[in-house]
Amino acid sequence: MKTRLSRLFTALVIGGALLASVPAHAQERNTYIVVKGGPYFPTATNAIDAINQVSLKWPTAYAVDLGLGGYWGIFGLQLSAGYRTTGSNDLDVHTFPIILLARARLPLGFVAPYLEGGAGAAISTASFDKVIQGASSSTKVALELQGGAGVDFYLGALILGAELKYVWLNPTFTVSGTGVSNPTQALNMSGITIQAYIGYMW
Repeated sequence: MKTRLSRLFTALVIGGALLASVPAHAQERNTYIVVKGGPYFPTATNAIDAINQVSLKWPTAYAVDLGLGGYWGIFGLQLSAGYRTTGSNDLDVHTFPIILLARARLPLGFVAPYLEGGAGAAISTASFDKVIQGASSSTKVALELQGGAGVDFYLGALILGAELKYVWLNPTFTVSGTGVSNPTQALNMSGITIQAYIGYMW
């Protein structure tokens, strides 16, 4: 009898340990890496003061990012680095943002909607040579702010998702060349990005 009870107790302990290990293992899967891509919709019209108030409206372009992050319960952090381009027929601007985002998510099984916001540095290069004779490219590091919302879909270790963010960026470039009336030029590159992403969690 004692042997039978001992075996039953041992089986219950082992079974309980196995059941407990399932959610524990799932909870350990909090670190992730994702690749994002999608359209970028600039929302600002710029007056180019350096060349007598020429107005430029940025067309729709694209943005790609690589994100590395982790969650602690409902809260998380993501370090994101990427590339975004915009411009017109006369002015090209290329930006490399490095952003730290804070996230708050609501896990609902394999679906988790979230809100996010953060800040970082954006390295932007503007090419003024097409609109100003003798001008060259100018590079500026400026503050970039981001805020938005999205949703994660968890399929085992695979993560799929989509997000919408507003990007605020307004760097000031140095301009030189023939006919330049103002040596500095602020370019408002704020806008909206819509990105889909795929990644891996561990």
